[in-house]
Amino acid sequence: MRHRMRVGLIGTGMICNIAHVPAWRNLPDDVEIVAAADIDGGHARHTADAHGIAYWTDDPQRMLDTQDLDIVSVCAPNSYHKPWTLAALRAGAHVLCEKPVATSYQDAAEMYDAAEQASRVLLVGQCLRFRTDNQAAKALVEAGYLGDTYYAEAGAMRRRGVPEWGLFHIREHSGGGPVLDIGVHALDTVLWLIGSPRVVSVSGATYARIATQDEGLRKSQADSGAPEGVSEPRRYDYREFDVEDLGVGFLRLENGTTITLRASWAANIPDGTGSTYILGTRAGLALNPVRLTGTLGPYQADTLPIIPGADEPFVIGHMRQAAHMLRAIRGEDELLVQRGEVLNVIRALEGLYRSAALGREVWLDR
Repeated sequence: MRHRMRVGLIGTGMICNIAHVPAWRNLPDDVEIVAAADIDGGHARHTADAHGIAYWTDDPQRMLDTQDLDIVSVCAPNSYHKPWTLAALRAGAHVLCEKPVATSYQDAAEMYDAAEQASRVLLVGQCLRFRTDNQAAKALVEAGYLGDTYYAEAGAMRRRGVPEWGLFHIREHSGGGPVLDIGVHALDTVLWLIGSPRVVSVSGATYARIATQDEGLRKSQADSGAPEGVSEPRRYDYREFDVEDLGVGFLRLENGTTITLRASWAANIPDGTGSTYILGTRAGLALNPVRLTGTLGPYQADTLPIIPGADEPFVIGHMRQAAHMLRAIRGEDELLVQRGEVLNVIRALEGLYRSAALGREVWLDR
């Protein structure tokens, strides 16, 4: 009989409750969530009570020291990914860390170095790679349906979607705005689809023109990226907002491909703007839904593949991610999200912010 791995949670906000908890609980024969920690003890207790978790604390280090954990899900705000990942690794646990891996390339590299030195698995939660539709898109690219790829647009654009229920809008805790929050998913997905070529330069700009004012709009939490709501939202004050509400970047890759990245929480755009697509010499590929755009004989033609399960719920990607991590820990699977890929993404996003601050293109090898 296999050992049931003991899982602990650090940071018990929205993503922990609607994604990590159900993902681990979907593997009842293999894992057991035994502990929850949050510096806000009320949040930790609420999560423990809601999910039948025996132990909770307002001190994550105490949890690591006392609970003999095999795996830790780090779901704290971005600025705390590095310290809690390092602490979990020192305690002997494998780590599933939410995206973005960290707020800087240097921090991310140190996290991976620590995991390698501890002989532990560090999986960064780029959960969109595990979605059925994106897996199908990857198979189409690898089968050569696009030909040679040379340009892509990676879009994560919300019309009015500032996360008003946490600490996302405060740089001290988040490290950045939509570029780090949702742009990281868009860029990671595109780079993964085209084979993860290295980003060599970035020209970026960031803006904070809308979220810094009170528009008096009536919005739901779902509009701001909380699809199932937040049990105890923090009181939001727009005057605390000190990150970007829109970030854009133009990225050059080592193989000559270029990518335009756009990420917003607030922009005066039509709903649905900001899709992701890739251009190739034989066809183009759009996502959400997956669509091939090319020619058929003498005609221009679009192909909409019928992909069973493409409309799956948000949490399914997280469930597959957790199951994949277990296989990787047991040596049964190679990590789908590799160190070099993660560092390539965070280096590019860090470069976008640096370019925006300097007002010029930055070369990442210089």
